[in-house]
Amino acid sequence: MLDALVQYAKDAEFSKMLPPTGFYDYSQPIRWVVQISEDGARLEESNLEGLRWARPYTGRTSSTEAHPLADEAAYALGVEQLDDKGGKAGKVKEEKHPKFLALLDKMLTVPEIGVDLRQAIQQVKTAIENKWVEADPRFSEVMAKDWVAFQLEYGSLAGKRLFQLPEAQAFWIAEAQERIAVRDSDQKVILGECAVCGENKPLISRIPVGVKLISKPGPLHSLNKSAFVSGRSGTDGHNNLCYRCADTASRSFNALAGDKNHRRIIVMDKSAGGKVQLDSLRNQVALYWVEKGKGFFPDAEFDVESALGDLMRPVPKEEEIENDGDAEEAAETKPKREKVSDGDKASPKSAARLSQLSRFLNVQWQATKHMTNLDERKFALAIFSPNVGRTALREWMYRDLSTVIPKVQVFLNAATINDAWGKPGEPQHINALMEALDSKNANLTRELIRTAYQGTLPPREMLALAVQRYRTLTVKGQQEKKLEEWQRQRRLHALAAILKLSLYYDAIKTEGGETFMTGLDKFANDPAYLCGRLLAVLEEAQQVYSYRQNKKRLKTTGVQRSFGAASASPAGIFPSLVKLATVAHLPKAGKGLNVEMETLVAQIVSQGGYPQTMSIDAQGKFGLGYWHQRGNIRASWSQEQKEADTRVEQDTEGDDA
Repeated sequence: MLDALVQYAKDAEFSKMLPPTGFYDYSQPIRWVVQISEDGARLEESNLEGLRWARPYTGRTSSTEAHPLADEAAYALGVEQLDDKGGKAGKVKEEKHPKFLALLDKMLTVPEIGVDLRQAIQQVKTAIENKWVEADPRFSEVMAKDWVAFQLEYGSLAGKRLFQLPEAQAFWIAEAQERIAVRDSDQKVILGECAVCGENKPLISRIPVGVKLISKPGPLHSLNKSAFVSGRSGTDGHNNLCYRCADTASRSFNALAGDKNHRRIIVMDKSAGGKVQLDSLRNQVALYWVEKGKGFFPDAEFDVESALGDLMRPVPKEEEIENDGDAEEAAETKPKREKVSDGDKASPKSAARLSQLSRFLNVQWQATKHMTNLDERKFALAIFSPNVGRTALREWMYRDLSTVIPKVQVFLNAATINDAWGKPGEPQHINALMEALDSKNANLTRELIRTAYQGTLPPREMLALAVQRYRTLTVKGQQEKKLEEWQRQRRLHALAAILKLSLYYDAIKTEGGETFMTGLDKFANDPAYLCGRLLAVLEEAQQVYSYRQNKKRLKTTGVQRSFGAASASPAGIFPSLVKLATVAHLPKAGKGLNVEMETLVAQIVSQGGYPQTMSIDAQGKFGLGYWHQRGNIRASWSQEQKEADTRVEQDTEGDDA
């Protein structure tokens, strides 16, 4: 992974997001710039911040190591004052300021520094030692923690921030490497082959720049200790890394982690009263990227790289989802809110990018020309967790993009199913599937990620969880509050996608396509699937009967409440359900439902009759048949039936019919 991060730093576009080697984009600005003339100095308040003004970094906490030509005022100017209340910084006169001056002296002796910069450094040292800057009337405003940089007002380096000059940066790389180098018992620097660049260089004892995943920056490490120390040959080197490679990997990590197009939250631990436990190992965040290489997507009208990450996008909050459906489809569309502030307005749905990706892969991708040079591009995905002040690597994928694309195509097809109204649905992303399962199992989530990007079989336990959850939400019936009903239908849709994904992933991969088992399959003769379809027909017969008798549909039907028993042991309940429907409901339900029921019963009989019991696989097929048939029925509803469904009386009970 470190090698991949270092390689990605060479990308022309991505490299623009990185500070120079050994530098860090601090949250504190450079507040003061000391402008030095030939015989004096003045303070200029600047407040320089952002990537452009990244500064030398060592990761000091309790240590007092100085930085060259840009540092806190306690180091650079010997300022002790912490605030206006009289607080003072410690170790300023005896350690911090002397170390800054000593570092300037060291810069004057090394070969990396040219004549012009050497003269400038000497002038900086003269200005500090002669206290020129203290004559500035604003010097009393400078606080110990304020960052200070130096600049000349004359000569060939006039107007240039001295710490940013290439010679100063080269010095800092050598100095920082020396500070964290591994040493033997005689304090000599140990040389070794860097595990990333392969060059024989001084090995380092720690990765210099902490990586920021969720909260505070911390060191990067592997949960697998043997992977972390391999190749160290008894030294204390950090996985045989040189300074430049370790620093580059950390800078790349932080740039990716700070970019929403390269970061996806997989799991957040909210066990403490709904608040995120920032340092919990349960938290998992994914970083992903595509090495540009020479490959390209000539016909894609969207950001393919970002869309690939949308398989892991978070489930949107209710206020972030637009209400763009028709009134009669409120079960699949979030209820409208009366007031939405500017800050709560939804951005364009990221789900649209996922559907675009699916269409692109299924239609345009089929042409061979779209594979041009794709083998030279790599897809990288890493999953991390915070771990007691450190950042732990949990999962790592690094594959040719040409092998990842077909796996993603299969996953999107397998996770796409028609909605509750029989209309084409969006591909379900991984977090939507996990939310529907009501599961916080991070291991299960990572298994699904492997399915999506590596083509492994879906986790077996997912089907059992989906069958149980689907049964619970179906029997629960329509909810009184519109928002709760919208959430129930959204989760049922995702659960139906899980049933399809779990049961038919192999078939979709080998023989199916974008439409395989997406909607009703009238030619499927599996008894479990047929029984699920039959239950949906019987349910609709009861609803039609209720409407024609009372001009209203039921919130929950008696047939619907029989879902659990019907899906587990059809032979024990279907004969009585069919008999009840034949006598009470079907005579007034219309010819279409009567024919549908008779056809399904005949098909089930031809397959050996109602099963006595059903396995988890069979129960999954039962649920899928039920979902497909209900959607197919609703798709053929008249406008009157649609309007009746939106007028379900809140106190109507299914058993009344």
